[in-house]
Amino acid sequence: MSNIELLPLTPARWLDFEKLFLSNATCTGCWCMWWRIRNKEFNALGKDGLKEAMRTLVHRGVETGLIAYVDGSPAGWVTVAPRKDYIRFETSRYFYPVDDQPVWSIPCFFVHHDFRHQGLMSKLIEAAVQYAKAHGAEIIEAYPYDTDKKTGPADIYTGVVSSFESAGFVEVARRKPTRPIMRKKI
Repeated sequence: MSNIELLPLTPARWLDFEKLFLSNATCTGCWCMWWRIRNKEFNALGKDGLKEAMRTLVHRGVETGLIAYVDGSPAGWVTVAPRKDYIRFETSRYFYPVDDQPVWSIPCFFVHHDFRHQGLMSKLIEAAVQYAKAHGAEIIEAYPYDTDKKTGPADIYTGVVSSFESAGFVEVARRKPTRPIMRKKI
């Protein structure tokens, strides 16, 4: 990967986001709305409704995450925002708050299959940390998958432990064997 650019998702970049998510059936069903709404609403909306819900957020001016471009083509995605923006955490059995400190969260990634195994997830993590810092965050949190078994992209949409460790995150809680909560002070 020679020329990498990481930019917030804005209305002007919506078509790039759409192109990225339509490139893989795994992502087209979620449109990165899983963490943002309750399960009942998620199931009721269906994939077209979820897409429209994300489009509405973006067109209202909410920067829901960052798109990675490689040589001008959309190649990856990371969602990053204050933890409070992700409603699903409110009822999670595993990801309820560690403490009462205000944190930002990195709950989800997508890397286009043409750009996997090239370090793009690490670039997305780095960019998400810098984005959160620029918006006043002091702590950023992630919920990666941790296993020694070979997994596919559908299993690691939350990232992998080794990528977060390399970025300076440390485990602060583990309520499920394969899903630590990791943090970084920024």
